[in-house]
Amino acid sequence: MKIPIPPNVQAILDTLESPGHEAFIVGGCVRDVIRGTGPKDWDVATSATPAQVKALFLRTIDTGIKHGTITVLIHHESYEVTTYRIDGEYLDNRRPESVIFTTQIEDDLSRRDFTMNAIAYHPTQGFVDPFHGQEDIEKKIIRCVGVAENRFNEDALRMLRAIRFSAVLGFDVDEEAFIAMTTLKKNLAHISPERIREELGKLICGAYPQAIKRLEDTGLLKYVLQGRHYKGNLTHIIEKIQNCPPDEPMRLTLFLSWAESDCENILKDLRYDNKTIKEVALYIRLLYVPIKNDPVEIKKLLRQMPQESFKKLLDLKKIELENINAIRQTAYSIIAKGECFTLGDLAVNGRDLAQAGIPHGKIMGDILETLLNAVMHDPSLNKKERLLAYLHQHIHTASAF
Repeated sequence: MKIPIPPNVQAILDTLESPGHEAFIVGGCVRDVIRGTGPKDWDVATSATPAQVKALFLRTIDTGIKHGTITVLIHHESYEVTTYRIDGEYLDNRRPESVIFTTQIEDDLSRRDFTMNAIAYHPTQGFVDPFHGQEDIEKKIIRCVGVAENRFNEDALRMLRAIRFSAVLGFDVDEEAFIAMTTLKKNLAHISPERIREELGKLICGAYPQAIKRLEDTGLLKYVLQGRHYKGNLTHIIEKIQNCPPDEPMRLTLFLSWAESDCENILKDLRYDNKTIKEVALYIRLLYVPIKNDPVEIKKLLRQMPQESFKKLLDLKKIELENINAIRQTAYSIIAKGECFTLGDLAVNGRDLAQAGIPHGKIMGDILETLLNAVMHDPSLNKKERLLAYLHQHIHTASAF
């Protein structure tokens, strides 16, 4: 098998080799080409030191120079070039305290996580595959390089990465790795919530979400949830996730649908952004609340969220086997007609009310809400003249606020 290498990547290999250094493409890009998918990124490993790499290229960034990684910029594209290395001692279950640069590609491959990621390729020398990664890719097996307990003791995040790869690629986790995860699950508590969040997002959005069950089977799920016990029926929830588009907030909603009272705290602990937290919390709050096929009720819901979020909510309810076709048609009709359901769409504003003699403050806000409610019941009212006339006709109501 020959790997077609992009011109920029070939130029990097040629530049590194011209003074006598070795250079290979390595890692995930090799794995993905073998699998028959296009790689997102192309990474290069080399015998050249970081200083030698920097001297050979005009534009570089010291991305991770302490660990031997330099980013090379060519034609506005970036490529990571990393010196062959042997990792030093791991003291925090995440990163080596130091690295030793080496001139042997085999040394560099031996420090990697899984056999499928420990394959190097050169356009003339072919594959360097000391741990039989190509065979494991063919068998669709995720197997650690060397002893699984050693790999997971070095970096506890690798346990979650293994399950994430299983969910994304549809590969099985081999028995040794599975047993090591159950033994070392507590080490995941040493990993930052941000890194766990990144892996969880990719995992639940994978094409093979049944792999999520491995979080429960290994005991890792408690540590993913920052010390909480999962209280939902994960088997049933996974069935629902399989019918859900790979949208992270939507799948998080199903994943945490059992935790309405605690979902915001869970997401905050995992360092999700406020937008995602609010979106998921809204979906979970409304997931099991029936929606009446009533234009006013639907407008009240549309007011609470962007239209795209409302569409996602209906899709989630459909997964929950609710018949929402009629509701969807009513909502789309409201949107297509441009009917008013927010104060911003109301044909009058605070300035208009002030000119009509309404004082600023709570009274004005309450009157605007009253007018909006009237318009939601009767869309034909949403004209400035009609609303001001409505206001004068109901001035006794207005003065009562």
